[in-house]
Amino acid sequence: MKWLGLFMIFMNFANCFGGVKAVLFDCDGTLVDSEYAHYMGWKQALNDLGSDLILEDYYQYAGKSAETNAKLLAEKMGRNCADDLLKRKTEYYRGLCKTGLPPIQNTIAFLKSLASKKDSLGIKIGVCSASRKEEILSHLKHLEIDHLFDVVLSGQGDLHEYSDPEGVNKPKPYIYLHAMKLLGVSPSETVVIEDSASGATAGVSAGCFTIAVPNNYTKHHDFSHTHWQLDSFSEIEVADFLNKVEEKQNLAKGYQAASKDKTQG
Repeated sequence: MKWLGLFMIFMNFANCFGGVKAVLFDCDGTLVDSEYAHYMGWKQALNDLGSDLILEDYYQYAGKSAETNAKLLAEKMGRNCADDLLKRKTEYYRGLCKTGLPPIQNTIAFLKSLASKKDSLGIKIGVCSASRKEEILSHLKHLEIDHLFDVVLSGQGDLHEYSDPEGVNKPKPYIYLHAMKLLGVSPSETVVIEDSASGATAGVSAGCFTIAVPNNYTKHHDFSHTHWQLDSFSEIEVADFLNKVEEKQNLAKGYQAASKDKTQG
């Protein structure tokens, strides 16, 4: 009977949405189709130093910060060249971005729909990216969506108040914790949308409801720790999205409550 009672409560909650107060998007690979440009930047930088990177091998680096990838690639080469590698990659990548990179169309369409309703829904929208701030702003401006966000944060330039011996950028949760602090929302009120395992780990670790929407470069990542996995935002309406999020949140709470009750009983 306890299970039946919980089920009825969750079904009632599932038909209303008002608990989501913030939706935070990653940028690279989530809003802008930048992964191939990142790959070519690393490949050209490695070529300069007498090495190479094939596309299949790049998948394991997709979604990680540039600093992390520079260290990993330098270690793989067996050389102390991470700083040089990062500098070269950054220069090549900026060159490729000058004319603008293509959008992830379905996610942009959903974002614009959400933005048009955010005031009536009482929802804040943000971007939390592991990339450099100037790169993020350049992408958003090129896509003509820079005016839609309440906060735009970079894991490389906006987390100075945090300290961690392992670094503060993703997969650490600090960028999402900071965004929630600035927006005045709690983890239970926040949805994170990511395309990579590293970013998704940051969202989950921050206590947020985390959705994985992988692309061709990250579809092989392990997203088993996320709360919802989507192939794309194609044909997903805002109302249905918020309803589904709260349904999944309430079901999770129900399982936890029932498990606790069962253990105590």
